[in-house]
Amino acid sequence: MTIEAETPEEAARVRALHALHVLDTPREERYDRVVRIAQQVFGVKAAAVNLIDADRQFTKAEVGLDGLVHATRTDSLCARTVEADELLVVPDARTDDRFTGSSFIADPDPVRFYAGHPLHAPGGEPVGSLCLVDSQPRELDERERRLLGEMAAWVERELAAAREMERAEQVQQMLMPRTALTTPEIQVAGRCLPARSLGGDFYDWTVQDDQLQVMVADVMGKGIPAALLAASARAVLRGTFQYNAASEAMARASGALTPLLEEAGAFITAFIARLDMSSGALEYIDAGHGLALVLRPDGTWRRLTSSGPPLGVMPGWTWDLHTDALAPGETLLVVSDGFLDFFTDLDEAVSTAAALNLLAATAEELVVLCSDYADSAVAEDDTTVLALRRVG
Repeated sequence: MTIEAETPEEAARVRALHALHVLDTPREERYDRVVRIAQQVFGVKAAAVNLIDADRQFTKAEVGLDGLVHATRTDSLCARTVEADELLVVPDARTDDRFTGSSFIADPDPVRFYAGHPLHAPGGEPVGSLCLVDSQPRELDERERRLLGEMAAWVERELAAAREMERAEQVQQMLMPRTALTTPEIQVAGRCLPARSLGGDFYDWTVQDDQLQVMVADVMGKGIPAALLAASARAVLRGTFQYNAASEAMARASGALTPLLEEAGAFITAFIARLDMSSGALEYIDAGHGLALVLRPDGTWRRLTSSGPPLGVMPGWTWDLHTDALAPGETLLVVSDGFLDFFTDLDEAVSTAAALNLLAATAEELVVLCSDYADSAVAEDDTTVLALRRVG
């Protein structure tokens, strides 16, 4: 991103605006609600949340402005509020030289009254304005000025929360492998698509000597609570399975996670497998997940066996350790239950996955094809896909 500005302060201001990642985004109810209330409370023709870029105005929310989205900065009345970085009240804009030449003033139905309160980024930079406009001259008394400031602070909190949520989403994605793994023996890839900004699904893999370990887990619920539990579960499962045999690791993980899950009223389904990359020998534990398949290169498939209930459901449970094998050309595909939402039943989901496997030249291509279902529809649940293919 290149920012051209006359001063370092203006360049910093525009960078702070861009860092919010709100420019050119669709309308959102949390901002629309503010302008609707502002219009009603102040009894004005229109209200808007306007953000001032280097050379333009972007309207994030408005009521009474006929769907306004963009305006030039020279036309913008809110640009003057941002430049002053203070409450700006103009009883009659037609008599104010600062607005000379603005199309909003020259319009057949011109803006007469304008009031704008600056909006600040989390770092304090003025990035926009919550404004009121009317076609009749008027004033704001002290009580109304304070109220407009309180409503502007409401918008600022929403802007900060959006930035924090985006950063949290980035951190959560950083906790999972970001690129596919390819060796002469195997290919492994994964993708997690939360239904909201944050989700309760996660996947992981690690390599130690000739052993590849993969896991997919799904925390009951969505959003921030599920994401916090998922971060804890990932740390516990990764740590216990890295240094212990599978059965012992599962017992230790259950002991560590059960008190937390009981207090939260939640549970976690998990599939954890270890593959000997030379021989294809596979051992796995399926804790209530039930969505692990071995896809054969001839289009047939087999479903792997459950080991017991999810973590957090039955304290002290001992999960069965199962064994299998991946032949050259076979693919282990593990999905979360969000993948099922795009099909009428489990059979259709499995048949579709088997068909997509025939089209995919690599494990990464299979992950993309499967997760495209979640990308192309309004997802109600987190969707995670992990594919492990033994090269043949």
